[in-house]
Amino acid sequence: MNNLRKSALLRWRKKLENDLSKIPKDKKSLLMKAALCGFLAGDGSVQVRKEKNYSHYQLDFFPDDKEMLDTYCSFIKSIYGKSPTISIRYNVYNARISQKFIVYDLMKLCNFGIYKWNFPNNLFKIKGAKEKWLRAFYSAEGYVNNKTIKIQSVNLKSIKIVSDLLNEMEIYHSYYVYTPKNINHSKVGMIFIGSFDSRMKYYKKIGFWHSKKEKKLKQALDL
Repeated sequence: MNNLRKSALLRWRKKLENDLSKIPKDKKSLLMKAALCGFLAGDGSVQVRKEKNYSHYQLDFFPDDKEMLDTYCSFIKSIYGKSPTISIRYNVYNARISQKFIVYDLMKLCNFGIYKWNFPNNLFKIKGAKEKWLRAFYSAEGYVNNKTIKIQSVNLKSIKIVSDLLNEMEIYHSYYVYTPKNINHSKVGMIFIGSFDSRMKYYKKIGFWHSKKEKKLKQALDL
């Protein structure tokens, strides 16, 4: 490695350390960060792409609801001081931001990706963090009708832990694994919150950052 490259790497390392040092660590910010992890587990893409001479860091979130978009962007702005670039296609937003320190910070907390997402367990030690993560994840991935709140994932290990979190909060539900007839398709873990009392408890303890899902749930509960 020549001296010029060493100097450039040192500058980038110092910039990364400086950016990371400015991230707030108060409880409110950590709860918002737990929510960001939930949003991105449900509808996000966290990438580090190796280019020829450098790595490209990119964070994308794909909400289908304006309230969810605004909540996500406000948390990014509050924690990291940056605002994503917003585009929309086929009624789905894309909130994109390319900042190494943001991607680096989030990837220290948990994994992302359809089969790999998991939980920011260090943040879960903070009271209320599990609820914020679930609220964000259900906002991104949940389905609501008059009789149930449903969620599913091909990540069987992590969706089972979601079931465990709901049990911990005494939100009773049904959990099972669906095996497709086509052997090339993945098994799917499904969670159904069906009883009135459990849906009411979900509403009071967790809720949604998604205007349409929140409205459907309130209507189903006669609120």
